[in-house]
Amino acid sequence: MQRTRSAFTLVELLIAMLVFSMVSVGLFAFTSGSLRLVGRNLATNHSHEVMRVSDQELLYNLHASATAFSLITFNGTTYADATPTATTDQDPFTQQYISTRANGVRFRLLAGGPYKLTTSTISTTTSLTFDFGVGGTVAYVPQVGDKVVLPLLSREFDITAVTKTPTAGSTTGTVTITPVIGFTVDATTAGNVTTGYFYRSVAYTVYNNQLRYHANYTGAAKSSYRIIRDRITSPKPFGVLFVTTSSPSSTGLNLRMSLEFYDTNYSARQYIGGTVTLQAVVPPRVQPPDVTSTTSS
Repeated sequence: MQRTRSAFTLVELLIAMLVFSMVSVGLFAFTSGSLRLVGRNLATNHSHEVMRVSDQELLYNLHASATAFSLITFNGTTYADATPTATTDQDPFTQQYISTRANGVRFRLLAGGPYKLTTSTISTTTSLTFDFGVGGTVAYVPQVGDKVVLPLLSREFDITAVTKTPTAGSTTGTVTITPVIGFTVDATTAGNVTTGYFYRSVAYTVYNNQLRYHANYTGAAKSSYRIIRDRITSPKPFGVLFVTTSSPSSTGLNLRMSLEFYDTNYSARQYIGGTVTLQAVVPPRVQPPDVTSTTSS
């Protein structure tokens, strides 16, 4: 009696191998695509978080500006003010016209105050003495180039000299101002309190792919900066807005910023989510501003 054994034919084996290969390829493609989507999502989240954390200080300081914004340029050697002119490009948020761009912006922040005026004045006085002590310490030391604002008089003055520097042991300090105060202020009679607020010029610049903060944008101190974020790919991220292409009077009231950050840790893996762009229109804290933005040198 002859026995017969059932088996796959060659054709059946080839068909089975083809089906298995197609299923394997499909599963591999699905898994690979899923892993890539997860990687891109992680890259995007990481880049957004890095940009958000590093830009908190930037946005906070811009919103706290006590002056209009002034564009500046830096060519690797010198800093200079830039004169913005309106272009035909419109900002999608405000529909206003974006000025020519620059790689820096300067403005003034509140540096100290209120501090009590300790000596009386006459209309021709150019020297003011304040008590800069706060809890036995001196948190702010005035310098040439700062501005002092006396709310009682609704006037601001440029500080041209510091004739007595306050210290922890002697918290009173004296500054020379211009122009003359123009008023008689009684600061010695009991119950009379006149205070002053002090504003310092600061700046943000982008150079060598770095976002830099200049906490003292005055004189030789301009060259000192702190890196807020590296890997910046926007060479000129700052501009101001014009109401129309022929209305320069609105310039400086709103800063238009388009800042791009390239996260090389993730983008090197070819995840396109490694690039993040921050676009914002930032107004000063108050309009009209507390002080003018002149005398920044």
